[in-house]
Amino acid sequence: MAKCADNLLALQNALKQELRGEAEGSSRYREIATKFTALGETDYSNIFTLLAQAEHMHKMVIEGLVDAIDLRCGQEVSSQKGK
Repeated sequence: MAKCADNLLALQNALKQELRGEAEGSSRYREIATKFTALGETDYSNIFTLLAQAEHMHKMVIEGLVDAIDLRCGQEVSSQKGK
């Protein structure tokens, strides 16, 4: 098992917390887009749909970084746990 610096593991924990916020943000933007669609405001809905997609992509990048730290530290890959 590779030895990891405490500050690298602390950064990984901070990234994991950020992941939770990204998932919530994406869902919130999708809900807002749905509300704008119901009001017939397609342009505003499209903006919030794009924001939801951007949040999801951001989440995927952070997951990749967390997994990379797992591999570097010789840990089980976080995104594969529980599968």
